[in-house]
Amino acid sequence: MRLLMSLPLRQRVKMMKILLVSHTCMSQTMGQPKARYLAEFSDIDLTVLVPDTMLAYGKWVTAEEPVDAPFRYVVGKTRWRNVMKQWYLQHYADTLSSLLAELQPDVVDIWEEPWGLTCAQAVMLTRRLVPSAKIIVETEQNIYKRLPQPFLTFQNYTLKRSDFCVARNSEAVEVLRRKGYKGPCAVVPNAADIDMFRPAESGEKAAVRASREWAAEEDFLIGYVGRLVPEKGVADILAALAKLPENAKLVFVGSGPSRHDLELAAEALQVSHRVTFAGSMPLPELPSAMNALDVLVLPSHTTPRWKEQFGRVLIEAGACAVPSIGSDSGAIPDVIADGGLIFPEGDATALAQRIEVMMNNPERRAEYGRVAHQRAQQYFGWNNVAGSMRDVYMRVLTGDMKPGEVAHHYHTQEQPCV
Repeated sequence: MRLLMSLPLRQRVKMMKILLVSHTCMSQTMGQPKARYLAEFSDIDLTVLVPDTMLAYGKWVTAEEPVDAPFRYVVGKTRWRNVMKQWYLQHYADTLSSLLAELQPDVVDIWEEPWGLTCAQAVMLTRRLVPSAKIIVETEQNIYKRLPQPFLTFQNYTLKRSDFCVARNSEAVEVLRRKGYKGPCAVVPNAADIDMFRPAESGEKAAVRASREWAAEEDFLIGYVGRLVPEKGVADILAALAKLPENAKLVFVGSGPSRHDLELAAEALQVSHRVTFAGSMPLPELPSAMNALDVLVLPSHTTPRWKEQFGRVLIEAGACAVPSIGSDSGAIPDVIADGGLIFPEGDATALAQRIEVMMNNPERRAEYGRVAHQRAQQYFGWNNVAGSMRDVYMRVLTGDMKPGEVAHHYHTQEQPCV
């Protein structure tokens, strides 16, 4: 395996016509920033195709028109949107085929899971209409599952005919191999808006705490940001809090079905007076919330059907120079690396011990925050991820990587759970 640190292929690849197929790019904040940075490269001519609407996690979302986009943005009409109350069988009506025939792209980057119908459809149409185009498939799935039909057929068809796979974490590469994919891969991370998420100005932390009444300036504030669901291990933070001194306070930023159970657990553990449920916040408010924290905790649990695939909040906290403590579920150790601490998932005592290390060693905590901020700046900005994808496009067009080879686009350092 290797880390791509340079761009030796620039002189061998000129203008690249890229078609990016992605439901994530429906969002102005979650996917379009990567497209924007990609399009700013002088050797990329980018077209982005997104679905008109989509049912995700029980909610309908519609495509958001980008503002002053430096790329072509196409909203495609889709079929089977409501089947299974999810996106798994949603696919394009006629937009994708007409777009392929018109563009004749050099690369089709399918930012969709390989077992979805959209992915299989894009592979089939590309091979039929633009046989010379290179196909890239992206995946985050880091747990091996025996898929039911028709998804197993979609997956096998896609992986057999793809030229390159991009995985969000190292475990996802291992899963791809178990599924029979033998081609080259690259591990390219998620990203955060490192211009929005930045370290607090002097006095900002105290001001946010005072305005939100989460904690006093002398308190140690632990934070969780995300969905309140059992698989995120949120109850472990309460159990750990009960083992910590009174000046340790906790804020949950987010919503979800576990909130009521967490409130009951806080009462049973007699820590309710030290816990705040802040609810969900719009993205622009999250940086100040992050900066109010002394440490972010992500205590995810692995289940038979899921484990942490990345943990975007870890890099958002890191961009604010806030260190993290995470469980050893999935990709968390790779993302935190030496920008925080790791504990065995489900072990509330070990979590409390890690928090105490942060509480009792402010210099060490500041160093973790400094490293986390450095990693965010080096690897996890949208510009960094766009640059990594540009490398991938170059390499797939030149055939630079051999079958079975894996390139890593960020350094990882797994920590022992001691």
